[in-house]
Amino acid sequence: MKERPDIGRPPAADACQALAWSDAMLLGHGPIDAAHQEFVEVVNALAHCSPDTAAACLQDLEAHIHSHFATEKAWMEKTDFPAAECHIDEHERVIDAVQKVNAKLCLGELGLADVRRLAQALADWFPAHAAYMDSALSAWINKKTYGGAPVVLRRDMRADQRHAEVGA
Repeated sequence: MKERPDIGRPPAADACQALAWSDAMLLGHGPIDAAHQEFVEVVNALAHCSPDTAAACLQDLEAHIHSHFATEKAWMEKTDFPAAECHIDEHERVIDAVQKVNAKLCLGELGLADVRRLAQALADWFPAHAAYMDSALSAWINKKTYGGAPVVLRRDMRADQRHAEVGA
């Protein structure tokens, strides 16, 4: 059996797969959707940062998640969201990870590859979190506020995908 030298190694610093915003991510609650679009932007900035911009990008990400997650927590508390504890716990784990990387970067204990691995981990984590936990929150808020499920209007994503493939 041929050995693969890449098995067990962390991905190369430039191997981070971008998290692309699309209508497929819309959940039907405008403020949540806006926060998610901003999350995608700060994660992408972190994924493509340079040694000179890494610290600032990481600080921007940390500021964003503190604000974003605090806002979601307030909505959960205001509406008595049944799955609040689990949702908040997951947010706290993300905040903890980002703070640890930020602190170690400031001490010079981590480099650009580590920062980009964090960006990749967040890009990997976010779609499932949004699809399950945040979509449930969006539906709950809409039910409490408007008496029904959110209505999400999406552009023809097949056309968007074809356009992205042609432009790639």
